[in-house]
Amino acid sequence: MSHPIKQLWLYNDWANKSIINAIKPQIEKMPSSAIKLLSHIVNAQMIWLSRLNGEKSNLGVWDEHTIIACEKYHNLFSDGLEKKIREYDASEMLNISYLTTKNDQFENLFGDIILHIFNHGTYHRAQIAAEMRKNGFDPINTDYISFVRK
Repeated sequence: MSHPIKQLWLYNDWANKSIINAIKPQIEKMPSSAIKLLSHIVNAQMIWLSRLNGEKSNLGVWDEHTIIACEKYHNLFSDGLEKKIREYDASEMLNISYLTTKNDQFENLFGDIILHIFNHGTYHRAQIAAEMRKNGFDPINTDYISFVRK
């Protein structure tokens, strides 16, 4: 296994792309709740990437997007986060100061923020799987062990 944070970045990228690729061909039949949750995942990722870059995001936490826009935002995030991980590879203890969407000031370790981003995505991908099952679709298996088996 490579560095754990890099490995989790690869996993997050694979899992989000798996969801997007499964939803895309059936978008007309897919429950809107699944797209809303996927939009939320990519919004949160972009917001956190903006914070890591010391910028303000132009996305709202619950903005809704098309599947194509979700894919675009995920790819932007994944590429941008890869750069940040390489940049901070030896500096997981680096403190990042940022404003929340409610303008509250916080400071957290880079590594803790990264782990939060990945955990947040996993949580909401599970909700997407539940929504898919509830609406008659086979959910996408985005378990970490499935990723490492590939």
